[in-house]
Amino acid sequence: MEELFASIEEEIPGYVASAGGAVDLQGGFWSHSRGAIDLAEQRDALIRMAQDYATLYEGLGGAIDLGSNDEMLVTASRIYILIKVDHAHQRFLAVALDSSGNIGYLRFRMRDYLRRMSAGEG
Repeated sequence: MEELFASIEEEIPGYVASAGGAVDLQGGFWSHSRGAIDLAEQRDALIRMAQDYATLYEGLGGAIDLGSNDEMLVTASRIYILIKVDHAHQRFLAVALDSSGNIGYLRFRMRDYLRRMSAGEG
């Protein structure tokens, strides 16, 4: 995971922090922070969000894949947090950006990052 987090930090403008893990709490949780915001401190909330999102998404008939619209975006006064769920592998990845970050580019790259995480790369 350290290699994956290093790639995200290097490639994504405005990177602040990232975290990922198993939706069901059984497969671990990893995080990386570059500054004052640490997503590890919000571990339980992130996991609950990923669980609730997966339940809602499936209940609404969502396609179980890594489709481009399969994500959650949390906006706050200082940061954005993009969360994507891999339903097939029950994994999620969250990346926080500061206000100068490029959400569009992060959305574009997020599928690849989540695939790498689910495949155990990085």
